[in-house]
Amino acid sequence: MGATPLFTCVCGIQKKTSNHWILAICSSHDVRFMPWDWNLAMDENVTVLCGERCAAALLSRSLGEWKQAEHATPATESIPPQRNHASAPLAAVAQLQD
Repeated sequence: MGATPLFTCVCGIQKKTSNHWILAICSSHDVRFMPWDWNLAMDENVTVLCGERCAAALLSRSLGEWKQAEHATPATESIPPQRNHASAPLAAVAQLQD
């Protein structure tokens, strides 16, 4: 008989059979949440979360880290130049009128 893996949330709660847990995959620029999947939960890159509260805490922590990283880089590198999209419809109208 094989051993059953024990899943523990980042807050310390252990998974029971009736819990509705969430999985998350995090990177330096992305957080992805997904419903519970036993096989995916075994992956070392997946964070096991006991519910909405811990998922919200992970998202909040990630947002703070991203914001902190944004302030650590020079402003010219962190914000790409923006294109003026308002002039695009005017150019299309001008072409129609020609």
